Amino acid sequence: MDSKNVIAAIALSTAVIVLYSLFFVPEQPVKNQNLSEKEKIEQNNNDVPSLEKKESIVKISRDEALKENKRIKFENNNIIGSISLKGASIDDLTFKNYKENLNDDKNVTLLGPRNIDEGYLIESGFVTTDKNIDIPNSDTIWSVKDNDQLTNQSPVKLSWTNKQGLTFEKEISLDDKYLFTIKQKVINTTNKKYDFYSYGQIIRNQIPEIIDFLILHEGLIATLDDELIEEDYEDIQEKKFTKIAQKGWLGIGDKYWITSLIPPKNTEFKTTFDYKNKFRANFISTDPILLNEKSSIEEELQIIVAAKRVDVIDGYAKTLKIDKFDLAIDWGFLYFITKPLFFAIDYFFNLLGNYGLAIIAVTICIRLVFFLWLTFHFEVWLK
Repeated sequence: MDSKNVIAAIALSTAVIVLYSLFFVPEQPVKNQNLSEKEKIEQNNNDVPSLEKKESIVKISRDEALKENKRIKFENNNIIGSISLKGASIDDLTFKNYKENLNDDKNVTLLGPRNIDEGYLIESGFVTTDKNIDIPNSDTIWSVKDNDQLTNQSPVKLSWTNKQGLTFEKEISLDDKYLFTIKQKVINTTNKKYDFYSYGQIIRNQIPEIIDFLILHEGLIATLDDELIEEDYEDIQEKKFTKIAQKGWLGIGDKYWITSLIPPKNTEFKTTFDYKNKFRANFISTDPILLNEKSSIEEELQIIVAAKRVDVIDGYAKTLKIDKFDLAIDWGFLYFITKPLFFAIDYFFNLLGNYGLAIIAVTICIRLVFFLWLTFHFEVWLK
């Protein structure tokens, strides 16, 4: 009987390994890539304008930074914070339903202004290769049109006009959870034509306090063309990461939180993770958008700053059709086993109200399945 159990266990383990290698292991990049394809990618990289900006930042306290310039406040049932009119960056966000400690009344604050040590922010806009065109940057002061408070019922509109007759606009909306949608627009009132590239960028000044646990990734993360990318902070300090993709998302993940960008749909973009006195995760479109005379261009991107709750992450993945956004939660390389186990434990927890009982119930179910499976094979063997 013992030998039969061993054989059955070996057979089952072999089947699991084979099935995983066939259906779940991500495709490995082709090593012998065609030379012309490499040259094309390098050429695309050279054509795309840089997001490098000269900044002179004096570090101050968080309270001083929040009072330094005018802001638009936002709030819904889950988050509260503000958007700086200087640079139009989302740089102040607190979770209303999560505390820093179980016995603490202080809520978790994730984002912070760029001129504090814990600076952590999100910015977006358009750039161009034309050096003679003034474009909005981190020092630009935006003006508010109409509504000056952002809620899930009322979006806000920001505007800035340069000396060349181009007006840049942003319409920012917020849902009832963790999603910001930004519609960014350029209006041309001149008789000239221009090329613009849309971009989005997450900036983090320093490495946060991390667990540094082998099976838990904390750092820069993306899913690009169905390939999961996980880069540690130390890796990016040593060497930057760049990849051109047709679809996906990118961001920075902590143990419990995710800050992510979803580029415009149906647009090829270049993703870059790098470190130059601060960590940056950004994307920029690889093909320029032509702005004709007396016309306008517009693109839409999404920003999700959320707690890593499975229902929240999976919900956004489904409603926004974000490929593999569920991998923002680190399920490990045995994803196809750990995620179903989570749903099973969660089901019994909701049913029984206790995680200990839920784990026992799942264990009983697993043992029952194996018992029935082995019984069936024993009966077949006896015949």
